[in-house]
Amino acid sequence: MNFTNQVVLITGASSGIGRCLAIDFAQRGAVVIGCGRSQERLQRTLNEIRSASPSSAMIRCDVGDRLGVQSMVAKVLADFGKIDILINNAGSGMREPFAETALDTVEETMRANYLGMVYCTHAVLPSMIASRCGHIVNISSVAGHIGIVNMAGYCASKFAMNGFSESLYHEIKPLGIHISVLCPGPVRTDFNRAFANTPPKSPAFLIIEPQAVSREVFRAMEKRKFEIIMPGALGLMCRFKRMAPGLFRALAHRAFRNHVNPQGKTGR
Repeated sequence: MNFTNQVVLITGASSGIGRCLAIDFAQRGAVVIGCGRSQERLQRTLNEIRSASPSSAMIRCDVGDRLGVQSMVAKVLADFGKIDILINNAGSGMREPFAETALDTVEETMRANYLGMVYCTHAVLPSMIASRCGHIVNISSVAGHIGIVNMAGYCASKFAMNGFSESLYHEIKPLGIHISVLCPGPVRTDFNRAFANTPPKSPAFLIIEPQAVSREVFRAMEKRKFEIIMPGALGLMCRFKRMAPGLFRALAHRAFRNHVNPQGKTGR
C-alpha cells in the first residue's frame, strides 16, 4: 500500500509495535507523527525514520492525560492540516492476582490501555468526519476476548477496547471512516518481557514478533477488515470460546487453577 503524504498518528511509538509501525509507515511514504512518554526513545524512533520521511515528527505525550492528548492532536492538525490514520497502540501491562493488586495499578492500566484510546479517538474523529475519510486502528489483545488468570485489570481494559471499537464501527462506517482491531497474543517486546516469566507463561510457539503485528495492520487496512486475531491458533481458540463458552471456561479453569493463590490473600 502507498501512503504518500498521508499523516499517520501512532501512540506508543517509542518502542515495540509502535516503533515498528512508525518505520513501516515511513518506508511507505507516510508522514509519521509518533507520541510517547519517553522523549529519548521517541528521538531514536525519529532518527530511524527521518531519512525515509523527512517531515515526520515526535511529540512527548502521555495518552492517559486527557488535556495533554487534546493539545497534542490540536498541534498535529495545526501543523499538518489533517490526520488520515490513527493507530492507538500505547498501553501498559500487569500480571498478578487481583486481590494483591493495588487499585492505583488497575486505574493506571485502564487509563493507558482504554481511556488513552478513547481520548485520542475523540480528539481525532471530528477532523475525519469533516473530511469523510480516515482509518482508526486499535491494537488490542487476545486478552480482550479471553479472561486470563492474574490479569483481571489488563483483560478489563482490552475487553473495553474491543467493545468500544465494535460500537464505534457502526457509527463511523456510514461516514466513510474505517476501524480495525488487532488482537495479538504475546509479542516479543519490552512490554511483554516485563512479566513474560510470571506464571502462567505463554508457550514459545504463540509468541510473535512486532513485525508480524505490523504486517497484519497493513493487511487489515488494505482488506478493510474489522478484526484480526493472531497467531492463528489463538484465533481458533477464540472461535471455540464463542461456540462453546461453558466448555471453554471449564477447560481454561482446569489449565489456570494451578496458578491461583490457595491462601486467598486480601488486597491492598
